[in-house]
Amino acid sequence: MTEVTAAITLTRPAAGSPRVSESVPTAVTVEHTFAVAPEPVWVALSDPVTTRELLPGCTALAPAAARDIPSGSLAHLLATDAETRDARTVTPGERYEAVIGADVRDVGVEIDVDVAITERDYPGMAIEGDIGGDDVNAAMEATLTLNDREGGCHVTWRAEANVGGRLATYGRRAVESTVARVAADYFDALGDRLAARDGPESERAVKDPDWG
Repeated sequence: MTEVTAAITLTRPAAGSPRVSESVPTAVTVEHTFAVAPEPVWVALSDPVTTRELLPGCTALAPAAARDIPSGSLAHLLATDAETRDARTVTPGERYEAVIGADVRDVGVEIDVDVAITERDYPGMAIEGDIGGDDVNAAMEATLTLNDREGGCHVTWRAEANVGGRLATYGRRAVESTVARVAADYFDALGDRLAARDGPESERAVKDPDWG
């Protein structure tokens, strides 16, 4: 189950649509309860391969400094050794570049994302970076926190950004609702992927370490 809150306590822009040169402050909180133990959720949330596969509209996501990332499914990653998991998951100080598409008020936009992992220490993670593209420029910060729950865990993701460019003209609420929807869909997809990890795919991953 995903709970979405688009913050409404920030200062509102002046009446009317903002000029392209103006920036719009945005804040979004998305919460999701996983019926899965915290450890595999933490690994999955730290895995750029799984994030690229499941984040809606994401067509590219990779370390800015090229390095080899072990391939394979999430089930295989969770079944492998700690060294391999560490080689694939994100680390503090590392920068990532991504390309993400989304619809804002039925208008398709494509954004380039350049973020740094500023903190990754269970149960929390933090990132900061820049968002660019033909339609947007923004500076953003985000945090992610896991909390144990009976029968699973609860994840809270918070993000803030000052959004400029043509995207800002759509208004704060349109931007926040789009970001919240993308994040919520990602958590839903990740929950489904994790729920399926104990099936035949996981059994094969455990029995055959070379299987991807």
